[in-house]
Amino acid sequence: MQVILKKRVPKLGNENDVVNVKLGYARNFLLPQKLAVIASAHELKLAESMKAKMVAKVEAVLENAKEIAEKLRGITLSFKKKAKGEKLYGSIKEKDITDALAEQEKVEIKKEMVKLDEQLKELGEHKVKLQLTEDIEVKIKVVIEAE
Repeated sequence: MQVILKKRVPKLGNENDVVNVKLGYARNFLLPQKLAVIASAHELKLAESMKAKMVAKVEAVLENAKEIAEKLRGITLSFKKKAKGEKLYGSIKEKDITDALAEQEKVEIKKEMVKLDEQLKELGEHKVKLQLTEDIEVKIKVVIEAE
């Protein structure tokens, strides 16, 4: 039986994919969960147009991510924080880095894109990875100085 997926189903396909499944799987799982609809001529046309829009959107996002990566390559963010010796009072978190990027470099990114193993709690230079998309990542330098 041919169905069109309305949501991503692991090991089966992505949204708007046309897939062949067994009748029982469609009737007992996919259709009641509203994960798929039966592939009619009208639904196939809708799925094609939605898939084309999604492809265009993904391409635009990738192009934007490449531009941002070029802009961020080789930059250094500076922070001045209170410290006792080499230890900071507090720490630098993902949100602090996104705020500094917006303020210093005029680049808006989501805090989920900042990949820190742990919060930065010491003075000095640190490398921070920004994962803009699955394939595009850039490393920036973060310098923390004492006030």
